[in-house]
Amino acid sequence: MFDCFLAQILVLIIIFFCSVRVLFLRHSRVDCLAAFAPAALILSILIFFCFDFSLQTLCLFLLSVLVFFTNFRAILRLHAQLIVDSYSVGFVMFSIINLILSLALAAILIMFRPVKYNAKDFGITKTQHTLTGSASNLRIRESYFTGESFSGDLFIYKPVLNDEITANLYSENPVIIFTPGIRATVQNYEPYLMLLAQKGYTVLAADFYTADTRLLSKNTENLAKKRLLESKFFRRFAALASEMKEPEKFEKIVLEEQEMATRKYSSLTRIALELFGDETKVFYIVDGVDFDSIYAVVEEFNTEPYSNAKGFFSMNRVDEYKSGGYGFIEQTDILLAHDKGLERENKFFIARYVANKTIKAITEQK
Repeated sequence: MFDCFLAQILVLIIIFFCSVRVLFLRHSRVDCLAAFAPAALILSILIFFCFDFSLQTLCLFLLSVLVFFTNFRAILRLHAQLIVDSYSVGFVMFSIINLILSLALAAILIMFRPVKYNAKDFGITKTQHTLTGSASNLRIRESYFTGESFSGDLFIYKPVLNDEITANLYSENPVIIFTPGIRATVQNYEPYLMLLAQKGYTVLAADFYTADTRLLSKNTENLAKKRLLESKFFRRFAALASEMKEPEKFEKIVLEEQEMATRKYSSLTRIALELFGDETKVFYIVDGVDFDSIYAVVEEFNTEPYSNAKGFFSMNRVDEYKSGGYGFIEQTDILLAHDKGLERENKFFIARYVANKTIKAITEQK
């Protein structure tokens, strides 16, 4: 999340220098800074695919497009190595507008910047794998070049083992399994998941994008629109927009998603057993999942030949957790948190509180 903020600020810095140059022309020269306009546009497009689609990235992209077309003639002059004696009045006016917009957007981005954190801050390790297959037959994709379909991302958070005593102590802990709903991604829960790993628990968390878990586009016939709505970089934004525009329709989607939770958690459990051994104990965390769905998974993996499931914990039991279904947006999505009446929280108080409640539930269900 913070990496996305830094990338956005980088684009704005490029736009700033591209726009402010009109105020400092002192003599005839080749206008080399015109090259910043296409650079800003290319970077803003890359941000779409490297990070989640959001209002901030959309505004940045639109500003980059405006700057590109404002500087289009200047780019052509630069390509031809033509000398610039002066800028036209219209070009100067548009450049000043771009400059003002870039400063305003920078102020907004800084105001709503996510809290900075990483795995090293928590003394843990984080690894990411790509998934392939369906929700009922999920597996880790061995390579990007195998031609297999993209079905999701798997994140594994593990404590750093500094000595044998710590390793033996943590080996008694079950592996925690979690998957979010369509209004969030694993990254929106990372502060909480990393705190659990810091306490000695291995956490498997996954975002599902399988063909059999698509809900936003199930009534869409247009193939391009279907792919866009269910894509990794756009789905969360589409879900939040759908919830805002059509709350009753979206409520039905949430109910359908709960019915899919059983398949998702079952698939993740099988992956956990493949990674860590058939005797591995597992514990489930859910957010907004009905108890019948998660009970079905617990029963499945406590029935012969399995005896792995130790229980589950619903985050919705914690009254202090006010952003159910969205994750810990007080750290990861400050703009959405502000819309929900929540404030930026730098100390991870709520995430830490929910993590402690989770560990207490695990201890009680051992």
